[in-house]
Amino acid sequence: MVFYPYPMKKLSYIFAILIAASALGCAYQSEQNNSAYPDAYRVALSDFPGDQSVDDATIEAFTQFLMDLGQPGAAANARKLYAEELHFSDALMHTRNREQVINHFDGLGKAGTTVEVEMHQTLVSGADVYLVWSMRATFKPMIRTVESDTLGITHLRFNEQGQVILHQDFWDSGLGFYSHVPLLGGVVRAVNKRFQAE
Repeated sequence: MVFYPYPMKKLSYIFAILIAASALGCAYQSEQNNSAYPDAYRVALSDFPGDQSVDDATIEAFTQFLMDLGQPGAAANARKLYAEELHFSDALMHTRNREQVINHFDGLGKAGTTVEVEMHQTLVSGADVYLVWSMRATFKPMIRTVESDTLGITHLRFNEQGQVILHQDFWDSGLGFYSHVPLLGGVVRAVNKRFQAE
């Protein structure tokens, strides 16, 4: 008979937490460095000041792009909308590589993800554009298809050519994505439950 220092139930929790930590850590790593995405955002605010005279048509073109996520042609549209040099972070990945951004959007369609984005408000302050949105997504993280409903804000800055040079999403990726991943989802929901009000 083998005796374990921890009950099997505790071992499964430890294993699940290790998987969760690993997955979350990988999601937030940049290809260029291992700094956390908040640090990358702070640096990007300085590196990409943006054009102060962004026009309504530029904002509208990007808004339409977000509302059409998961549709055929998203990758081709991303190639037009995003600049060669940029900061991109949507809480699932962050990068300064435009090809990774394009592949990211291309992967949504190839994975069968359907996305419905509703814009609630657009706020412009100098070079800074903030889009307030809600998103319903249907996707298949592993075996079964799931649906999520989340809220978020996208902070954008554009260059003089009207291309995105800074894209920073603020949304609950735990609720919107990770809570639906088998095993990992149970850990995320358990952590969220501990912080809920009575």
